[in-house]
Amino acid sequence: MFSHHGKLSDQRILFPAIALIVCSFTGSGVSSSTTQVRAEVNKELANILSVVEVKANPDLAMEPVPGWTVSQVFTRDRKHTAYLLCVPLKSKDEHERCAHRVYFDDYTGPARIYEIRGEPELEEVTRPIDSLKWVNNFTLSYDRWAGPHLGHRYVIDVRSKKQVAAYDLFG
Repeated sequence: MFSHHGKLSDQRILFPAIALIVCSFTGSGVSSSTTQVRAEVNKELANILSVVEVKANPDLAMEPVPGWTVSQVFTRDRKHTAYLLCVPLKSKDEHERCAHRVYFDDYTGPARIYEIRGEPELEEVTRPIDSLKWVNNFTLSYDRWAGPHLGHRYVIDVRSKKQVAAYDLFG
């Protein structure tokens, strides 16, 4: 039998060598899960949305906000809240599907409810909404993805009740 009682200097060399081998095997298959999204201004979509004051409809179901555990997102000053509602499609063939619509409430005076309208009816409204967020206390932004690599971002100024920008998203 062979017995070796190495010195401390042997162990100092052996440990880094084993660590290097283990890291090289485990690290080779690791890839980044962060996806880079490129946004380009789309002037054709920059003025398609309108903001319309509506009355509360208790028959509509509030959808969860993607990426959040809540169904509403508030501005920091708590004067506005945004949320998604599932609005039934008017088509008789697709009565079970819904149009995902963005709504926001304005609490700067008497409480008012607004719906964002204007996206092409069957092209986008049936696609889920992503990244519903407040850029600041008066600018609302959200994304709609047509697929895993193409989508649109819409930006609305809630003070003026107007769309201020639109972007094509490439991911």
